[in-house]
Amino acid sequence: MSERYVKYSDEDLLELMRRHDDELAFDELYHRYVHQLMQTAVRKTGDSAVAEDLVQELFVKFWINRHKCTIQKSLPAYLHGMLRNYVVTYYYQEQAKHPRSLDEAKWITDENTSEQIQYNILNDFYEQSLQKLPEKCRQVFVLSRKGYSLKEIAQLHNISDKTAEAHISKALRILRVEMKDYIATILIISTFFSLV
Repeated sequence: MSERYVKYSDEDLLELMRRHDDELAFDELYHRYVHQLMQTAVRKTGDSAVAEDLVQELFVKFWINRHKCTIQKSLPAYLHGMLRNYVVTYYYQEQAKHPRSLDEAKWITDENTSEQIQYNILNDFYEQSLQKLPEKCRQVFVLSRKGYSLKEIAQLHNISDKTAEAHISKALRILRVEMKDYIATILIISTFFSLV
């Protein structure tokens, strides 16, 4: 690795990645943060092999999305946020391999389950993504999730059934982009918890 890259700030390296597809800039960022992220991932999963897979997947996604990633605070915060998402997804995938019966689920309490905490995190992502929808689109979509029919939604908003359907389709398209892998999980979990 070039010595000069060590002296660059995170912002400078990100700029080189974005504008010039600079792999050496990416390598420098990788070496700066891989150990911190590995420690966190091992602590959260309790499995070094799983942690390594998650961190490697994170960096692959970081490189692929280099042109469109928006960093609000700092790069370490951004990368740890990505890792948190990967860890949550990992736990849900693990949970899906060993599903609970509805009777067992009724005994789950809010205070002492990691499932509930993970659900709350995912629900926060979902709520934030909902807020990015256009106002009318969001209202129609929320009603559709509450069980209202297209006809009922159309009457409430004084629009045609086709327009209501178009709003729902648009909302789903936007949410898929915003939530990526989380949207399916969240909708399943939302339905599940409403039954408990």
